[in-house]
Amino acid sequence: MDHTSEQLFKIKTQWFSGHVDVEFPTKESLLGRELFLSRASNPTCYQLKTLPSVNTEYQEGDVFKVDFHRLTIMFSLLQAQYWDNEKEQALVLEFLSQIIFSEPCDLYVGFLSGEPSAAAVVTKSGDSILVSDIVTKSNKPEHFLAALVHHNALDIEKYANIYIESYQ
Repeated sequence: MDHTSEQLFKIKTQWFSGHVDVEFPTKESLLGRELFLSRASNPTCYQLKTLPSVNTEYQEGDVFKVDFHRLTIMFSLLQAQYWDNEKEQALVLEFLSQIIFSEPCDLYVGFLSGEPSAAAVVTKSGDSILVSDIVTKSNKPEHFLAALVHHNALDIEKYANIYIESYQ
């Protein structure tokens, strides 16, 4: 990872941690944070040199920027599926369901056939972004990534550096 991508990972980690850095966090939230952040304890990423082609699996209207609590829950449920253990899933859900919408991170959820099927985090800093924590129910996360980077809310043209957390 280069300096810019390392900074983006640090920003993302601080943003997520800040949601339970409160006077009386629940034990479950703290354990969930630990699990969630440990998933990316040794992150790898690559810089996207050219935008991927739009695919037919996800369309513009299938990807939503999370801006209300119900979508936060859908995002959290998808992220929790990364863990096989139900107890760990519950802890991650407890942590992620406390997210408050704020810069510099945005959450996105993708839908297929009306069902939540993919989620990712977009961290912004200056002219750089990091797309991370990509989870999908399909075996083709690159399809969700293509739709996400072309999403109008992302306004990808503003960014000179686009980093993608490796998900393979």
